[in-house]
Amino acid sequence: MSASAEMKVAVLNYSGNVGKSTLARHLLQPRMGDCPILFVESINEGGDETNVKGKEFATVMIDVLASESAIVDIGSSNIEAVFAKVGRMGDVLEGFDYFLIPTVAKPKQQKDTVKVIRDLVALGVPTSKLKVVFNHVDPEDDVDKLFAPVKEPLDRLGIASAVVYESEGFEHLGGRTVKECASQGRDFRKEIAAATSAEMKKELATAQVFSRLAQGIQSDLDLAFKKLFSEPA
Repeated sequence: MSASAEMKVAVLNYSGNVGKSTLARHLLQPRMGDCPILFVESINEGGDETNVKGKEFATVMIDVLASESAIVDIGSSNIEAVFAKVGRMGDVLEGFDYFLIPTVAKPKQQKDTVKVIRDLVALGVPTSKLKVVFNHVDPEDDVDKLFAPVKEPLDRLGIASAVVYESEGFEHLGGRTVKECASQGRDFRKEIAAATSAEMKKELATAQVFSRLAQGIQSDLDLAFKKLFSEPA
């Protein structure tokens, strides 16, 4: 699947603080042709898209079905309302190509991840459409051991997963995309040498460090996207 693939993805979990909005913006959006992100009552870092309540999910689906590509970030407080609405809308979930479920290592978040997978399957979503991201992972951790409660049903059901590792670079994006922060092609060494003040040199050196962190994040996200979406639903 190409980096500008036309597809429609819902990002959700019963738990908050799993990185839904971050992954929607930085993992999905730049690899889906910078398509719109629709927020269903979600606290998001972008803040420039329209938020709707879960009970208004029908209006979201109109926009999704009318678009070539779309990302829907469903806030944890509204999933039950969305699922209740879906139960009265027949096969509306067929409008999504994939459901991305981020999780972290905390027990509650893992338990909620298993529950949302079970509920999506109960609503008739094929397991081939479910994708799980193990998020905020320390590179030194054993992913299989750390996420054992989630890994077991994923392996049993054949659900694809990928890992996104922790990086302090996420904290320094400041509203910018990872690609913008990566600053590919800039010759920082030359710019620092040409800087006329210690303050400018330090500012450029800081940008260089954050650029390298962002490049690492970008590579990490490229690998995760490829692993999750290399096969069609």
